[in-house]
Amino acid sequence: MSVWRWARYVVADRGEEAPVPIFLERLGHDHGYRFRLGVRAGFGGQETARIDVHRRMKPDPHPVLKEIFSCDVAGRTLEAANIFALQAKVAALLDSIAPARTLPLCYFRVAPMDYELPVYEHEGRISSPIIGGPKLRATDLAGIRRHICRYLVSSGYAREPEDVQVLVLRPRDLRLVPPAAVFRSSADPDVWIPCVDGVSAEGPVVGVLEHAAHLRRPRRARRGAGPAAGEGSPAAPEIVSLLRYVRLEIARGGRGVDPATLYATDVRPDQWALAEARLSDAHGRLVAYLADDQGTRLEMTIRRTGSGESTTAIEDRGISVFAADSDEELAGAVGRYLAAQGFVRFAEEIEIRPAETPHAERLDADTIWTRGDDFGVAANDSEEAHA
Repeated sequence: MSVWRWARYVVADRGEEAPVPIFLERLGHDHGYRFRLGVRAGFGGQETARIDVHRRMKPDPHPVLKEIFSCDVAGRTLEAANIFALQAKVAALLDSIAPARTLPLCYFRVAPMDYELPVYEHEGRISSPIIGGPKLRATDLAGIRRHICRYLVSSGYAREPEDVQVLVLRPRDLRLVPPAAVFRSSADPDVWIPCVDGVSAEGPVVGVLEHAAHLRRPRRARRGAGPAAGEGSPAAPEIVSLLRYVRLEIARGGRGVDPATLYATDVRPDQWALAEARLSDAHGRLVAYLADDQGTRLEMTIRRTGSGESTTAIEDRGISVFAADSDEELAGAVGRYLAAQGFVRFAEEIEIRPAETPHAERLDADTIWTRGDDFGVAANDSEEAHA
């Protein structure tokens, strides 16, 4: 057996991995630093993950330590006295959160207890390792969410499943952010599909969270070869288009979920602003009278997408977005949602009305009166004409 073959077998037997690929980039002269990681980001794998490094001066007088370098990785703030020590801390943290060179998909966190559980993807299954606890596994994120919420409630970390917060690990900068939106079904409470914002070859997009990012060891670049494309996930320029795409995929796949009952909830305000900018002007409105003592009247604006779908949004504890092929189907989807939440008694109580046209402004005669005589001609101009 040769020496190289023996070394390969020893490394494989001990389970040792190559160091995490982290490269230092300088942003011009005195413009700071950032770390470039061996992680393919973006929907399609055409981007490279980068972590911004912040630098601040130390307020306390110290003969040697003058400045502090810091960065955020997976919800943790790392600090060091120099950039190379910070690089070593980032590598150690990545080794701890990605033991099999696979980064977590997301974290389920109970903020009052400062407790969180990471979720990983391995060989097509979703799992959450718990030290000294049960092995939680599922086939999708909705299933692992049910297991984790049940475990956290039974263990006393949370009072109810709504207390459990989900944070997505964004591959392009390894920051923990709330999901861009979550797709739910008004007929099936087990449907739970989180989305994450990202980038693609066409620009910023939002897509379904399906696959985990992997730490790749550096390889020799082949001549003429572009970036390695990863396994893509469904993505669209904004959340309304993504909702339409997911509804079509569910209808084709026959997963037992009615596509008409699918809607987007917990939509981030910035994502709804992007979607709202691509919609047409209001052409109608939905009117509902809530089942409360005051008989509150709820009005929702109906707008058109580029593909001709009707869409509207409701802002309660978060922003919920609905889309349908027609105004009647949209009213049914909104009615089912409001009835399931207990806001109305029956789903059929939603009324469709035309959009209100703005009234013309009434101006007082003195407001529009011009200087000069009764005919609106300036006095000096009239005198010059007579002269």
